[in-house]
Amino acid sequence: MKVRLIFLMVLWVMVTLACSLTEDDSSNAPTLRPALPTADLTIVAQANATATALVSRTTTPTATVTLSSGTGSNTNPNCTPRTDWPVMVVAFGDTLGVIAELTNTTVDALVQANCLLDADSIFAGQQLRVPVVPIQPTRAVPTGCTTAFFFTFEAGKADTSGLCPLAVDSVAATGQDFEGGRVYRYAPPIGASDPRGTIYIIYNTGYWETVVDTWDPSQPLSDASIVPPTGRYQPTGPIGKVWRENPQIRQALGWAYAPEAAFAGRIQNMPPTTGVYYFYIDHGKGIVLRLYSVNMGPNTWEVVGSY
Repeated sequence: MKVRLIFLMVLWVMVTLACSLTEDDSSNAPTLRPALPTADLTIVAQANATATALVSRTTTPTATVTLSSGTGSNTNPNCTPRTDWPVMVVAFGDTLGVIAELTNTTVDALVQANCLLDADSIFAGQQLRVPVVPIQPTRAVPTGCTTAFFFTFEAGKADTSGLCPLAVDSVAATGQDFEGGRVYRYAPPIGASDPRGTIYIIYNTGYWETVVDTWDPSQPLSDASIVPPTGRYQPTGPIGKVWRENPQIRQALGWAYAPEAAFAGRIQNMPPTTGVYYFYIDHGKGIVLRLYSVNMGPNTWEVVGSY
């Protein structure tokens, strides 16, 4: 009888626990974050990859793993680091996760190979054994060039033309994000014969085009009859005029996500070559695009660096 009573009590506890685990607790429900705007997906993805790859670092292939700065030791003195891997020096802002991704390994493997006590305790200047040293980004120009690039190339995106870049044109600019891309208006360079600015339209599809800025302050900023949906904007001024007067551009771009914002625009041209011309332009968000213009072909763009 006593055994049966104990069995019934245990069964009742198990049933109660099972019910509590299946109850809906709204206080623990996950918070849904708003999705990134479509216009930003291409740029943000490439910008994140650029920022990850552009961690500046130096390498010492035959160095011995030692602590070069910081307070206290973050390595296990009773552990021997592996010596068959090359050495890289941790840069400011590095994390073991980023280093693991760049060197095609895992955080656990780096911890074991370097006898680390804590995966979160690495510091700038520390030397770590890694399976492969990441390619170091560069802004190098060919020997004899008198002008450098105004930005740093991400790994694998360096200019390979062997040509010297031309001087950087720094001008006032404004940029605006759209559902289908990003548009910026660059003022004419100092001393330019044409006083009109240029509207650059960067489509999310990977193509771009330009339109001459013909707006002037005597013209309306916007069209009061055009009412954007909630959370969207009608572009104004020079960008707005191009958007309103070119149905194909307007359809491809869609609505703006926010009002336009000013930034310091920079353009660096390259000497033209047969059939292909390209230049580098400040995107206005910390990244730089390489814009290609090909004879008898579409204009294309790619993210190549940051500043």
